[in-house]
Amino acid sequence: MLQVEDVQTLTGFGLTFLQSKVYLTLVKSGSSSTVKKIAERTNMARQEAQRVVGELQSIGLVEKLLVNPTEFKPVPISDGVRFLINRRENASLELQLKANILLRNFESRGQEIKEKETEPNQFIIISGKEAIIRKSRMIVDRTEESCNIIGGLWKNVGYSGSLFKEQTTQALKRHVKIRIVAEKVPDIQAVQKTYEHCIENPDFEIRFVSTSISAMLGIYDRRELLVNTSTEKRLGDSPMLWTNNPALVAVAQTYFDKIWNQEASLFNHYSGNVIIA
Repeated sequence: MLQVEDVQTLTGFGLTFLQSKVYLTLVKSGSSSTVKKIAERTNMARQEAQRVVGELQSIGLVEKLLVNPTEFKPVPISDGVRFLINRRENASLELQLKANILLRNFESRGQEIKEKETEPNQFIIISGKEAIIRKSRMIVDRTEESCNIIGGLWKNVGYSGSLFKEQTTQALKRHVKIRIVAEKVPDIQAVQKTYEHCIENPDFEIRFVSTSISAMLGIYDRRELLVNTSTEKRLGDSPMLWTNNPALVAVAQTYFDKIWNQEASLFNHYSGNVIIA
């Protein structure tokens, strides 16, 4: 029986699910097979198996034997994987070249799209984990002065801390001030492990409030606002709202400041290796 992880690995290299399934089945059999046998082993219709084998032959992962009845054998798995990796790398290089040409064409026409979204009163709903993470990373990458984050539960803050490690590190190098508020206090080791890349930086500060926080949001340079539509789900698992509407950004900043500046007795403030109650 094929391992699901093995099939997924090959689909990640650019094969379809059925191509991966047929190729691995042939490899596992250890010998050449007729289309009829391939169809039986993969639980596919014979016509479909014939089509997929033909595709694999065109790619170069399966070879046709001139016997009667016709049989097909796979190239060794080591050669097959090496070939797929090289094909993927070549495709990425070709795509990068095309992307560079596209960007040059727009730049030459004076039509380059600015990364900063400066038009007022924009409201954008972002759905899908990949799109949300990409958008969030882009925003942090262009932040120049401050990131004020209300992270809600520690599971969300810890997850985001790991997810945006590179962006956070680079932001601190630009002397961006990062402040995070989260519910409940984890153990010191959890904070150290998650934020070991920035916990000693004077521009980084995180506080844990004992009261419930009713929002998950980020304010960037006091100009952009990201709001998670669910305080229970992790980043990317529910849609997010992005806006640069000055009024909403100001409301969110006021809410953040109110939580941040509450009586010290409500917080555990983590700074470097010291917990101050």
